[in-house]
Amino acid sequence: MLAINFANAQEKLEKTDSSKIAVTDSIPKKKYHDIFIGVDLFNPIIGAFKDKKGFNTFLSYQINNKWHLVAEAGYEKNIFNEINWNVDVDGFTGKIGANWFITQDVENHSNGIYIGGRIAYTKYNQTINSYPIRDLQSNELTGETGSRPKINLDAFWLEVVLGARVEIFKGFYGEMSLHPAAYLGGKKDDNIDPLVIPGYGKTNGPFNLPVFWGISYKIK
Repeated sequence: MLAINFANAQEKLEKTDSSKIAVTDSIPKKKYHDIFIGVDLFNPIIGAFKDKKGFNTFLSYQINNKWHLVAEAGYEKNIFNEINWNVDVDGFTGKIGANWFITQDVENHSNGIYIGGRIAYTKYNQTINSYPIRDLQSNELTGETGSRPKINLDAFWLEVVLGARVEIFKGFYGEMSLHPAAYLGGKKDDNIDPLVIPGYGKTNGPFNLPVFWGISYKIK
């Protein structure tokens, strides 16, 4: 009888253990597919003191714990007024790319430091109000100026992204990122190289450094 009781007890224990294992194995791992929408505050603030004025927004979709797809859209007006040139530009900018989180908060994986990249495109208007005229033979300035009417142009560039995100209060996050950018090319006005491009900035060097500083909201 003792042997029979022991066998019955052992059978119940095995059933219980197998049931627990089955339940445990069926629990899926937590998946992260949060959506963030954000707006830049840096450029509107700076625009109160400079010629560059505009806004930028973004949408971020979390593919998994580390990777986020990102799309950005914005509008900008700017002026180049140097070395006898006066140029007005305005237009819309679009960017698409991804961020990868290097470090993350253990309690909130939305907080952390990330790197990423963007490919950017802008379609914009350019008006050359004045430009210096050079003598065709000596290539020296004549002291006279010319102008060119408004024309539709476009431009492409690449950005490397280094940024950070931290929750400031429930569901709202502070966003800060640097976007070192390299100009790739685009349509020109009669082979005149662009001097300033919406979303990119002045082209008087090989690189530019757009900055994003703003706030985002996590849609669960």
